[in-house]
Amino acid sequence: MSCELKNKIYWVGAVDYNIRDFHGYVTPNGTSYNSYLIVDEKIALIDTVKKEFAACLLDHVSEIADPVKIDYLVINHAEMDHSGAVIDILKAARNAKIFCSAKGKEGLIKHYQIKDREFNIVKTGDTLSLGKRTLKFISAPMIHWPDSMFTYVVEDRVLLPNDAFGQHLASPKRFADEVGEAYCMEQNAKYYANILMPLGAIIAKKIDEIKSLGVPIDIIGPSHGAIWRKNIPSLINSYMDWTVFKAKEKVVIVYDTMWESTDKIARRLTELISSAGVEVELYNIRKSDGSLIVRDILDARVFLVGSPTLNADMFWTVGGFLTYLRGLKPKNKKVGIFGSYGWAEGSSKAIRKEIEAMGLEIIEPPFEVNFVPGREELNKLEEYAKVIVQAARS
Repeated sequence: MSCELKNKIYWVGAVDYNIRDFHGYVTPNGTSYNSYLIVDEKIALIDTVKKEFAACLLDHVSEIADPVKIDYLVINHAEMDHSGAVIDILKAARNAKIFCSAKGKEGLIKHYQIKDREFNIVKTGDTLSLGKRTLKFISAPMIHWPDSMFTYVVEDRVLLPNDAFGQHLASPKRFADEVGEAYCMEQNAKYYANILMPLGAIIAKKIDEIKSLGVPIDIIGPSHGAIWRKNIPSLINSYMDWTVFKAKEKVVIVYDTMWESTDKIARRLTELISSAGVEVELYNIRKSDGSLIVRDILDARVFLVGSPTLNADMFWTVGGFLTYLRGLKPKNKKVGIFGSYGWAEGSSKAIRKEIEAMGLEIIEPPFEVNFVPGREELNKLEEYAKVIVQAARS
């Protein structure tokens, strides 16, 4: 059912309880596709939903107003989880005019071959009067597509920033304070780490721009997950921390293993680092959600990468994870390398190459053992752990 955010401003989106994969990472908590209806002298619909939820969107709109009465369709972002029901809406709202960015128009025409509707191209500072309310548009290219923009309801101080401040979670409750703010913030961090991390500098600049525009915010309604109506400064401050990779005294250990040698090293390192009073998270790549690993790396000062040697190279799962991580462009991290080998070394050199490509500082030297770590190697591991702890504290 629909939900009123403020007087005559409604959530009319759809909740996807069953989706378990989004952009290649696991979404165990589902997601939502948030669309907003603003009823005034003119009626505006902000964004749509994924195609298979078009009927749900129309049902929710119909609870409030006849869809034929929609005057304006605002598309903040043409990606299909937000624009998938555009054709269904345009069929129902036969006179609706479309408002979007120039790149948004390109995307909508390419995806949906829209030819018979009026497109209104908007940029930062442009406004649209609905009667008693005014929509102000803010260009937001690369947050996270070139077409992206935000819509701000001036009189009600409601910011609708599409993918910014979103979370992948499904709930019958609409507001973060109802779902649980701590839980929503954790999902925000995971979403940011896996989708927005490489765009941190752009996001920080956009937040500063919004502040300079004098845009007070009472509600943030993202296009995924819960809506924020409380503790908004805390949410924005967390985003700003993430954009500069503000780190804490924390180590994340990521590894895979063949005959348990690398596993023994990883587990022993976890014990040693934890006993020194430093927070540590341990992940076997093959048995873990990669998106959760990335979320933990987001605010860690140090992460360690461990791999056995296979075909004079790192293990393939480690290589795949590092390729994914490289695309996210982490910064301000120190990286340790460890592993094992049999007849020939190779994994540490391959990992080093990937870490260097990311421009991150490597903690020297790597820790490697031949075949199985014995007592002598495990004793040396204590010294290596001390180096890691020092790096996490500096």
